[in-house]
Amino acid sequence: MDRLLRMLMGALGAGRLILYLNCSQATLNTLRRYLRVPDKELLLFACPLEGGGAGSGSTCGVVSGGCLAIALGHLGDILEPAEGKADPLYRRLKDYTDGFRERFGSALCRERTGLELERPIGLARYLLQGRFLTRCAHAAAVAVPRLVGLVEEPLSGSGEPGELDERIFREGGLCGSKVLAEVRRRFGLGSATLERLSVALDGGVGLSGGLCGALAAALGALGLALGNDPERGTARNVAFFVRGHYNLYLGRESDEMWSRGSGLVRSFRERFGSTECLSLTGRSFDSGTDLMGYLEGSPTCDDIRRWCAERAVEIVGALREKKRPGPV
Repeated sequence: MDRLLRMLMGALGAGRLILYLNCSQATLNTLRRYLRVPDKELLLFACPLEGGGAGSGSTCGVVSGGCLAIALGHLGDILEPAEGKADPLYRRLKDYTDGFRERFGSALCRERTGLELERPIGLARYLLQGRFLTRCAHAAAVAVPRLVGLVEEPLSGSGEPGELDERIFREGGLCGSKVLAEVRRRFGLGSATLERLSVALDGGVGLSGGLCGALAAALGALGLALGNDPERGTARNVAFFVRGHYNLYLGRESDEMWSRGSGLVRSFRERFGSTECLSLTGRSFDSGTDLMGYLEGSPTCDDIRRWCAERAVEIVGALREKKRPGPV
């Protein structure tokens, strides 16, 4: 794809961010449509990753949406473990997140915007000072052309299956797949494909050390139940955004994504002290193999994954119970 067309793709990504009011979905959907993938399940999954994870300020949605797009573009490589392309895929994810950090100074939403979007004054300044355009839409315009190149360029594998290749093919991503698998087992939400694509969230999203992959997966499970399809219209997107932030800032408990998602993030932070992988583990990861080895001996990460699965099941179960018809 020549430079002019890539710039056009970047403009489409920025435009969608403005129309969707969701950075993660805008970035992902621009690449999803480019790849001509019809299934929108991943788009719903990405919905709560906006604003660094339900507005919590962790990993930028352009980063999380971009990583999911890279995994989607290389899904065929995940499904062919004999090619030995799992670690090259992790390297590509890390190349994207490292490049984003180098270009913009940080991969975290709170540092990119310079604001706390969990507070009303933060959102007001974000909109009125134009940071929505100068920080977020601009980031999408820059990131999307690079993402097109990253999904187009073939991965070079070893040609031999390794333990990591087999693990990703069999169970999915290292951090969040068990959370998603438990939600699917209990309620039928999600799929094995989505669990494999959760590789994008590993190591704090693309090995960036940001939003914990297990927490991101739990939020994504809520997106499957409560998320908004941004292609259903701008008016619906605005209503979804306004209603969610109204509940968020008033601290109201409501059966909608922002209320449930922000509550989940707060509980996680209270339980574990941070939402970022780097703080939780005390280290960064250079490869999928490196992360896999760490997780095999980490009782903390085992506890986090178990907690996230239990909370996701609890929230989705409560939602399902409320929708169940009463006795006649």
